Amino acid sequence: SGKFTVLASGFDEDLSGDGAALPIRADARMAGATLAAGEEADWALGPGRHAYLVSAKGEIEVNGVTLNARDGAAIKDETTIKVRALSDAEIVLVDTP
Repeated sequence: SGKFTVLASGFDEDLSGDGAALPIRADARMAGATLAAGEEADWALGPGRHAYLVSAKGEIEVNGVTLNARDGAAIKDETTIKVRALSDAEIVLVDTP
């Protein structure tokens, strides 16, 4: 709760240790977060990377834009994705080239 967790990844650094991600054969990461109302989580988006973010449950604010439950956002040209839960929320994020 309160931060993004990598669930699946094509990057070696995400595939070992406690809470290791499921391996995928792609230059990508899939992450999830569970946020209580008022909590915030950040995701660093590397140069040339894109993200697709969905609020599976709850209302959130993403870099100042409000999303309702089941809304999605395609994100590019950002270095950090800042998510704030306006209500209890479950979020899925995919980070791709």
